[in-house]
Amino acid sequence: MSKNKHMHSGTPAHVGPSTRTSGPVSLVQGIYGARGNLELVACDAADGLWVFWFNADSDDDPLATPDVPPGRWSAGLSFASGQHYLEAQILQSTLGPDHLEVLALTADGALESWYWSPGPGFQRRERDVADRVRRFIATHQDGTLQVTVSDATGEVRHLVSPPRGYPSRTWLPAQSGPSLDVDAAPAVLAAGIPAEDLAPGTARAATSTRHGGTLELTWRDADGGIRHLGVPHSPFS
Repeated sequence: MSKNKHMHSGTPAHVGPSTRTSGPVSLVQGIYGARGNLELVACDAADGLWVFWFNADSDDDPLATPDVPPGRWSAGLSFASGQHYLEAQILQSTLGPDHLEVLALTADGALESWYWSPGPGFQRRERDVADRVRRFIATHQDGTLQVTVSDATGEVRHLVSPPRGYPSRTWLPAQSGPSLDVDAAPAVLAAGIPAEDLAPGTARAATSTRHGGTLELTWRDADGGIRHLGVPHSPFS
């Protein structure tokens, strides 16, 4: 059995160390590798952010020897030191070309905007998305970012950032945006994970093209560790 098939076997994988990260994590399928690797961002428990990546290639894909074997998660890379974050989201961009976008919420309510490009790696933009933020969610399409935020009072705001001027970004008020309801606990429980192994509020879901369509589930277990499980998912369901 290949390592990639094992990831579809119903056995959750551990991602990174359990004691150095906190809060929900964000996963997206990127464009790197032969089959589109998975990119995951998490907040350090005390300082900065972590990024991990999953090698989605098969053992027989004609690529140079990778630093992470097919079907495995990387050891992780830390960045954004000097700040305490509560939550972050990673998105694959069509700009750059194929840069990555990261939005990161600090403990004092600032929603920062970062991007990754080959060479320099992760860079923070001078202009933050918003302040007084307690919750947020973002989507990306054709270089445009749409963001919904809410503050401590529950007030909801929508913002949009068009691609003009990239890699700089301007954040403008918008009439609508993505839903803040992102809890994927029902999907994690439906995959056979016991409720006692799911830390409340940490379940998230994303889709990928792996194996013809996969629902990529992430959550934290009872010990605080990041878990990942891919389950079959029809792109037309």
